[in-house]
Amino acid sequence: MVEFTKTIKDPLGLHARPVALLYDIIAKYRSNVSVSIGDRHTDGRDVMGLMALYGECGEDIIFRISGVDEASCVTSIRNLSL
Repeated sequence: MVEFTKTIKDPLGLHARPVALLYDIIAKYRSNVSVSIGDRHTDGRDVMGLMALYGECGEDIIFRISGVDEASCVTSIRNLSL
């Protein structure tokens, strides 16, 4: 399992466009992805759950990834601008 944090830099926060990009990346991999902001968390394959995290600019997103292709998944998410 790999756990890492990214800070939301988009002034609009975690809105529809970055959620869609994040979801598209996660959907390509077989690994399990858990996404948390504060005390709110969801499965990375739940697009409505990702939207419901209500991430604001400056907040940290914690990703927990485990599975056969976790290294590739981590790299792809780290390269995503949020």
